[in-house]
Amino acid sequence: MKTRFLFALLALLMPAMRVVAEGFTIYYDNSATQWENVGIHYWGEPQTEWPGIEIDHVEGDIWAYTFPSDASGVTGFLFKHASKTGDNYKTGDFSKKPVNGHLYKGAGGSKGKLTDEGVYQGSPAPKTATVTATPRTGTRFSDKVTVTLTVTPAVTIYYTLDGTMPTKTSQVYSAPLTFTATTELRTLTVTDEGVEKRQSFVYTKREVIEAVNGQLNTQYYRVNPDGKNGTNRTVNVKFTKHPGTNYQCTADNALSNWTDDDLICQGVARDIASAFRGKHEYPVIDSYAVYAAYDTDNLYLGVQYVYAVWDAGGDGKSDNDRHRPWMMDGRIMLAFDLDPNKEFEGLLANGNTVWDADGKYNVMRNGTDCIWLGNTKPTVGVPGLFFPDANGTTSYDAPYCVTFGSEPFYGVANGLLPCIEHIWGQSDFGYDPEELRTNEGFVDLIGEVNRDKHTFYEWKFPLSKLGITEQYIKDKGIGVMVIDTYGQGATGSTPYDPTVFDNAAVSYSKDPSTSKEKEDMDVFTYRHARIGGRIESGIETMPSDEASDAPAEYYTIDGVRVSNPAHGLYIVRRGSKVSKVMM
Repeated sequence: MKTRFLFALLALLMPAMRVVAEGFTIYYDNSATQWENVGIHYWGEPQTEWPGIEIDHVEGDIWAYTFPSDASGVTGFLFKHASKTGDNYKTGDFSKKPVNGHLYKGAGGSKGKLTDEGVYQGSPAPKTATVTATPRTGTRFSDKVTVTLTVTPAVTIYYTLDGTMPTKTSQVYSAPLTFTATTELRTLTVTDEGVEKRQSFVYTKREVIEAVNGQLNTQYYRVNPDGKNGTNRTVNVKFTKHPGTNYQCTADNALSNWTDDDLICQGVARDIASAFRGKHEYPVIDSYAVYAAYDTDNLYLGVQYVYAVWDAGGDGKSDNDRHRPWMMDGRIMLAFDLDPNKEFEGLLANGNTVWDADGKYNVMRNGTDCIWLGNTKPTVGVPGLFFPDANGTTSYDAPYCVTFGSEPFYGVANGLLPCIEHIWGQSDFGYDPEELRTNEGFVDLIGEVNRDKHTFYEWKFPLSKLGITEQYIKDKGIGVMVIDTYGQGATGSTPYDPTVFDNAAVSYSKDPSTSKEKEDMDVFTYRHARIGGRIESGIETMPSDEASDAPAEYYTIDGVRVSNPAHGLYIVRRGSKVSKVMM
């Protein structure tokens, strides 16, 4: 009786033992998604880099993936198209551990639900030779890219570059391949047992938009869009102290004070260091848009901060206020260009940057001649405007440090301005920062969280503190740039400056899971957004057209053609005649 029981138990365990013996393998049912090839992305320990890796075709609609190591630490995964990205080419997240030998099915559509269908009953996954490409498939490049291939187990790699399927008569890989144009690299491997595996790796040459006169203007980054340079009006600011709270001081009217007419700079979301490394960090400091106005006595500024970076592989989106800038004793930094004949780096006489006792972090070489630093908790600490002395450095002493007294002059409001209808950002985390200089990969993130999850800051600077007048702003104009910081270093800025991304994917010395941008030296060279004055055109040359009866064509001052110009400053071309007009 005991022997019969053991045989019966063994019979039940045999399928599971076979799965264990063959490794930790899960299967995917591609019948609803119908992708030409399938990939997987998973997180935890171990984890893949986005956009994941290609998996093996078994038969029909069934694909399989065998984890290369113990998968017990994997905390979630999704399946996707092996080479294409975007919500239409991936399933929703499956936020549980994978189960060895189980079949998972995607529902199709944009981020369709991924379901566990139980133990897979079909043919087992084949033992194939898998090619790994470095850099990974989906990589985009500006000039050229060199691709290195490895294969496990070691077999010959056959490949093609013309889009055709490789065969055993195709070229044999022997050295890294360099591409200068968009290329699809297809490979074929054949195991000693004769099992074939074909893979595809796509490398796309990106169309990079160059900065003009120190400013980047794209479809998404817009500095002084349509000639807007702030409004000459009084803003109804009202600040209320709230001692003992995290936010300390509210800007009570902020969300009703500003409209699109006041917009001087439009950024993008997810253009901060934590989007590349350390997205689990809170709070999130991500400036998105800057608004300005001025009257006889004051300069008014508003900055919209957005919540579009969250811990996608762990805690998800914050269900409380821990993501808000005012949840930490951080710093807000505004760089001003008040006088075209003055400039300084923002350094103290000892070589350190302001508020930093141990080094040089944020260095201004873009015409900045005044820096304001304050706490993310309004009314905490002693915010100040810092001006250069005769030696080009600054100090904490008057007249080089100007403070504001005890009355609040800035505060916070929770929410998104009603005039903001879109929040544009890259669709994926961990993208190449060069993507920011293109018009590719951006999606509207406005529906990802409720509008009240975002945060707005509002300021009222007395012109006397800045050393300028209303007429000076009208005639000469001034500039402003918002610097996003986390730790000591800059992690983002509005307008865009590439210096805040040069070490974004490099490890921070105190926490390898986060970005070195928190401690590296950033040298700002891109220009500020302008308030008042005359906006210089970003157009260097206009296309000529000698047709005398040509219709009017309108361009923004940064060179973008518009079909239906509204109010603002435009370049208008009629035939070969070019002029500026104010609509």
